Amino acid sequence: MAEYPYHETLRLQNFTVFKDSAFEFVPGINAIIGENGTGKTHLMKALYAMHRSQSRRNRSIAETLGELFQTSNISEIVRLGKGKHTTAEVSGRYNGVDWAYAIQRGEPKGIATDTGAITAERPIFIPALDMMGHTGGFLQAANEVELDFDLTCTDIVALLGLKNRTENTLVLRDLSDLLGGTIEQDQTNGRFYLVTALGRLPMPLVAEGLRKIATVVQLAQNGWLTPGTTLFWDEPEVNLNPKIMDEVVGAILSLTRQGIQVFLATHSYVILKELDLQTQQTDTIRYFGFQRNEAGITINGTDDFDSLTPNPILEQYNWLYDRELTRSTGRNRKGERVG
Repeated sequence: MAEYPYHETLRLQNFTVFKDSAFEFVPGINAIIGENGTGKTHLMKALYAMHRSQSRRNRSIAETLGELFQTSNISEIVRLGKGKHTTAEVSGRYNGVDWAYAIQRGEPKGIATDTGAITAERPIFIPALDMMGHTGGFLQAANEVELDFDLTCTDIVALLGLKNRTENTLVLRDLSDLLGGTIEQDQTNGRFYLVTALGRLPMPLVAEGLRKIATVVQLAQNGWLTPGTTLFWDEPEVNLNPKIMDEVVGAILSLTRQGIQVFLATHSYVILKELDLQTQQTDTIRYFGFQRNEAGITINGTDDFDSLTPNPILEQYNWLYDRELTRSTGRNRKGERVG
């Protein structure tokens, strides 16, 4: 048993693109890899829905799912083509406690039921869409009108401006230098600024890649990245220059060494290879390869990056390398003459 609570298992049955898929997670980093449309983000949202509704009981599982998947009819989450009365079932184990919820098709807007309760810190979900530059008045607008943003977007904006506990100094040490300044929030308009030696720059004018770094720094300053927390990060590589991905991966590994479980969905070979190179013997990391076929979505999990199959990211890099070699030498990586 790990020192801190973490998601141990998950099973998805008739849930969005998943027919029947089971996962065993590690308390460290769980990296999810697959082509577009294979359900990477949906897996994280399935976990986040349960975790979010249990850690803050002001939302039912049905309300949480509707806000996460941006639908007023949660029966749309049930896997397509399986009949009118099909039930989507999601179950797992967290910190030794079994939990489950189900979505039944057949009612006008679907029915969601849940069983089992967990005690958990509020989870953090960093969406692929940058929200650091959209904080001024965003939450007020979201409360007054129906905005086309899902719950992960409103949640992350709320956490950026909400103080929890003491700051995470290790993450600040790892990432603050990349910003070249400090983060400041104007309490009159809710907007964040990057304060440097040259002056005070509104976040919408800061490069999007740096805003992604600023998001993690602000979460660390506000005390949300604490031991026992779960961090879901969808495509951390978005807008990041590959040159600084080593520092970002180092910060992620630092989080797991403090007792924070991390789920990453990524399309980046650089992120994956940095994880592979920076992982120490005491770290736990598992890679999950998603592949679509006639049977639905098949999953392969491994603790060894080099043995991960399918690995569409590495396959694409190898294909590009083969084309470059063929153009230069007339032979591919295997030494075979091409053309």
